[in-house]
Amino acid sequence: MLQMFRFSVVVVCLLSLAGSAHAAKPEDLFKGRIIITANRLPTRFASSNAFVAALRSQNIDKVWPKEEKGNDYAVWKLEYIAFFAQPLNDNEITVKFWETFPGRRYVAGDEQYIREKGSRIFASSIELAKPDFEVNKKYSMTIERGGRVLARTEFWLRGKGPNYSGKVELTDEEAKVR
Repeated sequence: MLQMFRFSVVVVCLLSLAGSAHAAKPEDLFKGRIIITANRLPTRFASSNAFVAALRSQNIDKVWPKEEKGNDYAVWKLEYIAFFAQPLNDNEITVKFWETFPGRRYVAGDEQYIREKGSRIFASSIELAKPDFEVNKKYSMTIERGGRVLARTEFWLRGKGPNYSGKVELTDEEAKVR
């Protein structure tokens, strides 16, 4: 009888843990992260689990340009959702972009305004363009408040790189020197 009671307690505990892990809030699961999505997500979901499933299925780390003309013009649109560990008690955050290789180089930053004070989730979109951003480079994106990083992610900006024919054309003077 005692053994059956212990078994029942273990089963109940495991089921309650599985249920609580399954029903975790998205802001707890993804805290401190920025999720870049392939498409804009709906504003409402049937449940927290549906929201988490949509985030996981739409999460990307390679962003292709929405417009690209030759080697001089490219525009990338990022749809992103940031999750914070603590509620934001401010109306303004700073989104910063850093090139990660070679070394870490600051590229650009932008102030964003939050509609709802005290929120732990912030969703927005931003356009990145040449010449500040380059094709086939890895970038880091941070969301900061007061110099403190609240969320971060890394991603690649993809697109057509420069085309090289492999053909070298020299003038007569250059050919004589060589």
